[in-house]
Amino acid sequence: MRDRILFFGMVLTLGLLPVEDARSDDPPVPRIETLGPSERTSSTWVVGDHVLEKSRSINATDFGLSADSDSDQSVALAKAISHVANSPSIDTVYIPSGTYRFSRPIQLRSGVSLIGDGIGKTILEGRRLRSYLLNARRIDGSKAFVTGLTLRNRYRTVAMYDVSNLHFHHVEFAGGIVRLEGCSDMSLEGNLFRDNLGKSGYASDNCDRIRIVHNRFDSIENGSINLSRHRHCYVAWNEITAEILLDSGYAGIRLPNDAMNNLVEHNFIENHGRGIFVLSSSENNVIRKNVVLGSTKQGVLIQSSANRLESNVIVDAGEQSIYVVDAVASSSPTPSIADHNHLLRNVIYDTRSQRGDRFIALKVSTEGNTVVGNVVSSQHGREFKAIRPDVGNVERDNEYRRDVDQDQVRSLVQSIKERVAEYLELDESGQSSVLGSLGGR
Repeated sequence: MRDRILFFGMVLTLGLLPVEDARSDDPPVPRIETLGPSERTSSTWVVGDHVLEKSRSINATDFGLSADSDSDQSVALAKAISHVANSPSIDTVYIPSGTYRFSRPIQLRSGVSLIGDGIGKTILEGRRLRSYLLNARRIDGSKAFVTGLTLRNRYRTVAMYDVSNLHFHHVEFAGGIVRLEGCSDMSLEGNLFRDNLGKSGYASDNCDRIRIVHNRFDSIENGSINLSRHRHCYVAWNEITAEILLDSGYAGIRLPNDAMNNLVEHNFIENHGRGIFVLSSSENNVIRKNVVLGSTKQGVLIQSSANRLESNVIVDAGEQSIYVVDAVASSSPTPSIADHNHLLRNVIYDTRSQRGDRFIALKVSTEGNTVVGNVVSSQHGREFKAIRPDVGNVERDNEYRRDVDQDQVRSLVQSIKERVAEYLELDESGQSSVLGSLGGR
């Protein structure tokens, strides 16, 4: 505990490091709009930045949905969703508190919102369901919301294919992955990912302008966020943690397969095999002001070109803190080059000795990279750097210190956790106390 408290304080040194003007060849930063918190009035639900009129909703129990029953509720909920989809004056299905069991997938329709009474209160549960619990194909959500629900199904929870303008807000995804393919203009905000089995809690492919903010990823099997072929997406203020250190090649946040122009910032990543992993020709991503605490392998591994890693804090990496290296065909199914990256003003720190041949802070084995203003603590013997010479790498103003100003104590980690908690507040039973206040109709 004492070591962790000391680490919290050291994080503030980020503000003391020199500021360097952005270069003309820096990756662009996506423009991202903000969403506000949930509120309640007597006649509306306010979810994110959108107002849902209760007068435009129906109660699913009026269509035969029965809480806490062992019988399959698939037909009843399908009737309620179909009624809303075919009624211009209605846009929301309200599902009261209770546990509802499904033997068949729930098919969401265009423009239909699903609202429950809160995480742990309205529970939709797959019963021996081998496919995804909640599905949608080729729909425009028209700013529809899925909110105030627990979605529980082993291995597979949500699958969205060619879906746009649909938003998940204050939802618990329990047991299975969330899969988006070919989706755009969607958001996942204030959600809880718990005990997810598979490669990642969020494992999606080929998506544009996805917003993943203020979520908590808790006890993931292999990794937490996998942004395969994502473009212009925003991933911020997420708490990504596991109870024990994962021994996995996946990562807290992973950007593979031509992931381009994404912004990843202010995330707290703890106990993953790797903290952040950029691979397989993913370029022009900005990764800044994240905290990686504990990893079996690298804090950050970059195997792609033209990315910007700036003002991150990396603590207790099992091997290299930051490693930039080509992925060659003999060791990777997706070989790629890792040249012309920017490693700027990152802070590397350890709370204990982990001596070994790979106990290196800055290892750069590729060409044309810029390594400037990084600070490495030598207190526990981590080797400072191994940067390939004579291949155009720019290296200056990096510091190797025994201490990294621990007196400047207190806070980035705590602020991230507090910002997550603002949007996902759980009581002692694990239920959402925010959406619990939404109430029924």
